[in-house]
Amino acid sequence: MYNFIKVNGTRLSRLQEIDSKINIVEPNDLEHFKHLVDVGYKVLIDALINESIEDNPYIKYVEEKKIPVLIDALYEANVMKFHNVNIDTPKTLLVSNLELTNHEGFENAILLPYFFIQSYVLWTKEFPKRFVTTALDINDHLNTEKLSCLCLNGINRLGRRFVYDYFKDNNLINDATFSFHNRGSEEQWENEYPIIKLSNDIKVKDDGVQWDNLFDHSWFKKTWFNLVTESASHNEANRTSKALIKNQNCFFPTEKVFKPIYHCQPFICIAHTNFHNNLKKYLDIELYDEIWDYSFDEEEDYLKRWLMVCDQAKEKIKNGIDYNLIKEKLKHNQSILLDENRHKKFVTEFLIEIDKTHI
Repeated sequence: MYNFIKVNGTRLSRLQEIDSKINIVEPNDLEHFKHLVDVGYKVLIDALINESIEDNPYIKYVEEKKIPVLIDALYEANVMKFHNVNIDTPKTLLVSNLELTNHEGFENAILLPYFFIQSYVLWTKEFPKRFVTTALDINDHLNTEKLSCLCLNGINRLGRRFVYDYFKDNNLINDATFSFHNRGSEEQWENEYPIIKLSNDIKVKDDGVQWDNLFDHSWFKKTWFNLVTESASHNEANRTSKALIKNQNCFFPTEKVFKPIYHCQPFICIAHTNFHNNLKKYLDIELYDEIWDYSFDEEEDYLKRWLMVCDQAKEKIKNGIDYNLIKEKLKHNQSILLDENRHKKFVTEFLIEIDKTHI
């Protein structure tokens, strides 16, 4: 068994659907916490929860005894200064940026394509109990009349505003299946970037996981491709003044790119440098060279890179895509995402690395 004590929650619980040997316990009180530590449980602290670790009795005990801890930042490409990581004891960072090279302030960093695994778990195991999340297949696309593209923007970010401006300037929004949301502090942008909702938009309150991972099948069936606006979309995302760790490189794929893969739909991404090449490098996702010129992927200037992506998207919106050219790759990529053994391998290697750092 892989035994963990969680403090403030953890994202590892979703991995239990892949590996039943993962055992996660929430302590009842300090004495229970001490007992679990004594019998070999590893301490797992949520870096991202709003609840502060200040004045937390478990953290005080950890610092007093210098107990090594795992910092769960699996929802992040990087760790920010405002995250719950300021703990005076040996720390190992768990993070989803597969290109992370610098982990200053942490003894170790263990990398996992968390959203790749979460997408599989949600769409094939958890959500089907309550929602219809069946994957489309290639015939669903070959037998459906298509128009424009799909572009879902759930949170206002720089790359998404760029796409909004491009689509507006080129009169592409009306024909596209295009959404844009300003949430919380982003409402300051409302006048310049008004919310665009889809008639069949997902209606979920106070659950970001459901909001981000649910979909309407028609979005994918009736559009030629998915213009994905990824979370870590530009080179400065990991070098902001709020970043605790300064990294030059980033590969942080989220559910946004896995949705079209799941539904056998081609995609092109507003994302970090080498994002597409890294999909192949780390996840064995085949690129659609038959329809896209991926020379933009190595362009360091993010504005130039985004423009190159949008210009290609505009051309495909006009001329459409011959799915027969790429149907074997579409099926291959879907099979990669649906291969449970691949997910088990990632999780097993991740757990072994945790054991290596916490003997």
